Amino acid sequence: MQALDHTANIYLAVSLSPSSLYLQNPSTLSSTHPSITHVGQVGQMADVQLFSIPRDEWDRAQIDILETLNSQQGISRVDVQTAKQRAKRGGDEL
Repeated sequence: MQALDHTANIYLAVSLSPSSLYLQNPSTLSSTHPSITHVGQVGQMADVQLFSIPRDEWDRAQIDILETLNSQQGISRVDVQTAKQRAKRGGDEL
């Protein structure tokens, strides 16, 4: 998977139902809205796919994008991903 740029893009984790037709070819979900780009599978979970939307487009069309995705048959959940700073553990915390 490519490096994620949370400055330029918003990322959505889309969970697919077991009967979803998108499980065969999840990138076809990108055709439901012109701003959506398929990034790839989340880890080993074939039923969770990551999509990106340019941040400026998200600011303009967030409601439309979410409604479009949520209205697709076979999508069980759409989660907006937020970038979080990881904390480094010190040697004495273990």
